[in-house]
Amino acid sequence: MNLPQDFVANMERLFASPDEAAEFFASLKKPRHYGIRANELKISARDLAALFGNIQPVPWCRQGFYYTDSLPASKNPLYRAGLYYIQEPSAMSAAAVLDVQPGERVLDLCASPGGKSTQMASALGGRGLLVANDINYGRMPQLVRNMEMAGVKNAMILCEKPARLAERFPGYFQKILVDAPCSGEGMFRKDPEAIAAWDKNKSARLFAIQRDILRHAAKMLAVCGFLAYSTCTFAPTENEDVIEDFLESHPDFDSVRINHRHFGFDAANAGLNTSNAHAARIWPHRHRGEGHFIALLRRKGHTGPPRDIKEYPLPKFSNRHFYEFSERYFTNRPDAKILEHRGNLYALPHICPDVTGLNIVRLGVHLGESKKGLFAPSYALAMSLGLADFAEIIDLPPEDAGVAAYLGGQTFEIAAPDGYSLFCVAGHPLGFAKILNGRLKGRIL
Repeated sequence: MNLPQDFVANMERLFASPDEAAEFFASLKKPRHYGIRANELKISARDLAALFGNIQPVPWCRQGFYYTDSLPASKNPLYRAGLYYIQEPSAMSAAAVLDVQPGERVLDLCASPGGKSTQMASALGGRGLLVANDINYGRMPQLVRNMEMAGVKNAMILCEKPARLAERFPGYFQKILVDAPCSGEGMFRKDPEAIAAWDKNKSARLFAIQRDILRHAAKMLAVCGFLAYSTCTFAPTENEDVIEDFLESHPDFDSVRINHRHFGFDAANAGLNTSNAHAARIWPHRHRGEGHFIALLRRKGHTGPPRDIKEYPLPKFSNRHFYEFSERYFTNRPDAKILEHRGNLYALPHICPDVTGLNIVRLGVHLGESKKGLFAPSYALAMSLGLADFAEIIDLPPEDAGVAAYLGGQTFEIAAPDGYSLFCVAGHPLGFAKILNGRLKGRIL
């Protein structure tokens, strides 16, 4: 690993002792750590641990586990069923610190690719609202796919600038996560491209971006709400300096001391030439994870409900094709308001604020499309269902050849009635299948 000399010099100045600096640089040459996190919308952490056997818990995330790269987690069909998310262990830390509770209104302001969004959706347990936003439209397909695979129902996915969101959601959210764009120094061990993209002036440029994102996020936080700021970089300019600048200009906010012992973190100033003892750092030479910084902020004030905004305006819904499909297949029809937009149907979250005029990517669950006199169900709908919700079920064990054939998009013979079936592995949906004359004609994406 060829580290930039300016980076080396910066880190040598950051550490309080040459011995620790040497230990830090040596750790970057060691193998990285791999992690998976249980999606408790579909499986408990305990059951996931039992499923995989000998996997060790991540200390700062109750749902997280370490695994070795010899374990093919991404090839297991239960991953495709959304039972777990493959996530670098340190990346689980910020959402764990934010401690989302069922029923809260939550914003993930820089959400793609969706690891932290799915983690917070799991914590919500289907109650409350999650708004997952990212400014980069090119990253939306991955965010949408991960949210759909996880079976998230109570989410809105937006592609907006933080400033526009701040205008629409003043004081609205009880929890906000800002996983800010950063120089990525903490990812050097796992991502050579992060090294190639680094330059000595990058932190100074990013400071202005991070500061503005944080200031817009603050406007959307309810009184007594909590905001977690995180990066995957070591540079104090992007971490402690951003927080210090923010607190100086926002007297209505406090820095909250993170329980370092409980989570297994280091205080941000432990052994370092930095000043913020409330925040936390994860170091590759001290912890089993890549570099990460987390700060927790709280908006001062008296306890009270967050501000409200009007609900999304809902036109009258009367789609005959969907009702015909529902009558035939649903044993439990989705309990939601349904929106039809250009032939596509969406089951809206129970809390659905008006986002008219914003760049909407998804509102709730995409149910499917009404076309050619029929309703065609979507992958997202399948992943949001349980075995008790649908009339026609195909449920195979993970080792069955039919599971691999289905995931591979193959056509094969199967004993099932003509029409749609919910194709499952070990009781968990993988998607819909269309059956005709005893043959499964590929998966529905």
